[in-house]
Amino acid sequence: MVNWDKVLDTIDDAKTFFESESIKPTLRTLFYYLVSKEVIPNTVSSYKRLSRVLVKARKEERYAWDFLEDNARTVIGELDDVKFNDNADGHFKSRVENQLKDLDIDKMIDETFDYLIPSIHVGTWANQPIIPEIWIEKEALASTVAQWIGDWHLPIRVNKGYSSWTFIYNNIENLKEVLATHDKIMIFYLGDLDPSGVDMDRFLQEAFDYFELDPEQVEFTRLALTPDHVEKFGLPPMPKDVETLAKLRRDPRTATYTGGYVVELDALVAYAPKQFRQIIEDALNEKWDRSIKEELDDEANEMYDKLEEILEDIKERAKEKILKELK
Repeated sequence: MVNWDKVLDTIDDAKTFFESESIKPTLRTLFYYLVSKEVIPNTVSSYKRLSRVLVKARKEERYAWDFLEDNARTVIGELDDVKFNDNADGHFKSRVENQLKDLDIDKMIDETFDYLIPSIHVGTWANQPIIPEIWIEKEALASTVAQWIGDWHLPIRVNKGYSSWTFIYNNIENLKEVLATHDKIMIFYLGDLDPSGVDMDRFLQEAFDYFELDPEQVEFTRLALTPDHVEKFGLPPMPKDVETLAKLRRDPRTATYTGGYVVELDALVAYAPKQFRQIIEDALNEKWDRSIKEELDDEANEMYDKLEEILEDIKERAKEKILKELK
């Protein structure tokens, strides 16, 4: 029998743990964490009971209402009820008087010309021959992965199961744009390890073939979840409740599924977040050539120096012109 007081104490520990890993857990991720600690069974009934217990705990202010991630529901549009400041005239008069007090010819010239110098930016993947992308099945986990790889500046495409053909078409058109300036795209896929989740690999690959993506230019690989991850990190290999097992039996892909495991991606986030993050980091780092970035950074610095020389010359000529007009 589940001791729900103990479950809540374990959730307290889980909050601290996930915060340290830059993870905002979904309800499903939290559920698998609790399963890993053996305080609740891996069943649909315990998952539903956990949801109810957390609602009660948040009503009692034990947890903040937004401590779980939930991207499955959206709000479209926003209220615009902003109005002007009642003291706008006073603030404006103060600003322009300060401008008058600080009026200076050199400052005027700087303000006129300095903003014109362009930012010489070198993107993380500029000139890189291979561009990796993350495709993920679970929308609710996308924000966690986005935090993990934010410094890599790469798109994360959320397919949410069997994507619409419109979604696939739009993303493939984007891939073609990337291939116009790069040699290859490496798609790293993150999805469930179950009949439909594994079949997603086939579905997406067939879609790529249909839209005539060159397999030499676009490579698809399942980065997670894999059978090796289940064994290595001790993930729960199969659900135990009758309801989920019945659902699996109704899935037409179960008959041909030979994977042997039925595990959600959320389990990897709950059981081995550090290792999961490292798996992604290693995959991206393997495709990134640091020497290309360093060479472009040097070229960018040289270009910026040239632009500054041009700017300083123009500013001197501008000052001469102003002073000449004042005589």
